[in-house]
Amino acid sequence: MSEEKKAAATRYHVKTLLETADRLFMQYGYDGMNMNMLAKEAGYSKATVYVYMKSKDEIVRLLCIERLKLLRKEFSVILKNGDSTDDMFSSVRDVLDEFAAEDGTYFDFICKSRFADELSDASDSEKELSSLVNGILDDLTALAPTDELKRRWYAYYGSKMTAKLFAPSKK
Repeated sequence: MSEEKKAAATRYHVKTLLETADRLFMQYGYDGMNMNMLAKEAGYSKATVYVYMKSKDEIVRLLCIERLKLLRKEFSVILKNGDSTDDMFSSVRDVLDEFAAEDGTYFDFICKSRFADELSDASDSEKELSSLVNGILDDLTALAPTDELKRRWYAYYGSKMTAKLFAPSKK
């Protein structure tokens, strides 16, 4: 098999696994999805899944990267609108609220991730995720200095986690 065909086959299998994993994460959450479930649902053996994906965390990171790229584009549009700083902060918060509500598994994973800035043993996906988060922070410094952004972020994320902890249970 030529290198081109091997690369195309790899892209196909990775795409299939990511699409299946995304559906399972959205349905069962991070803790509810496992590699056995992914293999069965995607129609692969567990060994084959591990040929293309290192771990569940690797899969989530790859899916987070896709979402962060979209978020960064949305933030870019917000920053170019020329609205007041308060209005832009409000718009950023609206985007984050939507992301937390619709993609909660990924939102939580990103918020809890270790970032790979100074870690020599970090995987490529850890480095890319970290780079995207840092890029978004750099972009948002148009609104406020990094320290202020971090303060606002911790307050925002803290309120999200508190609301989640005290949300009425779904029975």
